[in-house]
Amino acid sequence: MLDILKKKSRKSLTIRVIISIVVVIGLLALTKFAVFDVITGPTELDVTADPEQYEGKYVTIEVENFLTDYVEHTTTTTNTKTGSKSTSVDGNSYIVFNAVDDYENNSSIWYYYSIYMKKSQKNELYDLIDDTWNYWGDETNTVAPPATLKVTGTWTKLESQLERYYKETLTEMGIEESSYDVVYLYTIDTAKIGGQSVVFFWVCMAAALLLLIYFIVNVVGIFSNRYAGKINTYLHNNPSVSLAAIEADFAQAHPIGKNTWVGRKWTVYVEGPKANILANRDLVWGYYFKQTGKYSVSQLRVFNMAKKMISINLSEDEAHEALKYYAEEQPHMIVGYTKELETSFQKNFTEFLNLKYNPAINAEQADPYFGNNTSF
Repeated sequence: MLDILKKKSRKSLTIRVIISIVVVIGLLALTKFAVFDVITGPTELDVTADPEQYEGKYVTIEVENFLTDYVEHTTTTTNTKTGSKSTSVDGNSYIVFNAVDDYENNSSIWYYYSIYMKKSQKNELYDLIDDTWNYWGDETNTVAPPATLKVTGTWTKLESQLERYYKETLTEMGIEESSYDVVYLYTIDTAKIGGQSVVFFWVCMAAALLLLIYFIVNVVGIFSNRYAGKINTYLHNNPSVSLAAIEADFAQAHPIGKNTWVGRKWTVYVEGPKANILANRDLVWGYYFKQTGKYSVSQLRVFNMAKKMISINLSEDEAHEALKYYAEEQPHMIVGYTKELETSFQKNFTEFLNLKYNPAINAEQADPYFGNNTSF
């Protein structure tokens, strides 16, 4: 018995392990595996290197100079009830550059690129823009260079419309590509990691972490005996019952579907990775329940002396097969559903027990031979 239950449990756990790891990989792929960049830290962006080698990567750089903002990014939402629209500012794109000394020619090369910053940093960026212009326009050599700003985000190729605004702004400022003015058509998008928004990225990572924990728990379950936990608990709470007795009953039980066995004394069923056991002696009522629609249900429902409902997922044919065996072998059980039975069960449980359960008890007590030859 335990070998059969273990195989059923391991099959369920293995499916869970496979699904969880596939979903984890899918979540990581959705974010272009940028979590590893976050864990190891962003790549230092070298403006003198080929910009294409950083495309899509999580990078960081100390931005030295800030020319201007050139696009305000907004989001427009529509009220579904009134139809009115409202617009909110998300952030701004800025043109910045880093100057690298060219000692051979006694000059410097300016590398231009774009950065996207959220709206909360707008005032800070405007101050840095003013400082940049004051510094490069100073003829007295008394103005300090602007403070640098560490910017971290995804190095992304400018989209067509954004690229057009970027180029137009540079042209208006008299900046053209040359040996001393290198223009990169890239932006550091601080709102994205791995091509996804920062919020969505961390939601994906939180989900992946939970699934990874779920994966580990199930892997551990495959190599443990937790599948038999409820059977062990039952044996502990019923010291007069032996595992050998349960196994003997299981060997003669009626298999129902793939995961349920109805014996004369016990019903054993596997739900997910865990095996469950019910003492048939404690069952007072059973019937088939079906619900269709969005949340469809097909169950065998049985109730014990504590009025607790136990639901076993079975097809209609399987449930009726199990109920047939209960009707034939469990004289104390009421099989089938009526509204009157439910009312009696809920409002007058003693009356309900008097329908079948108590008479079967009395018959057993009055006739020892009857008691010795029934599952009850």
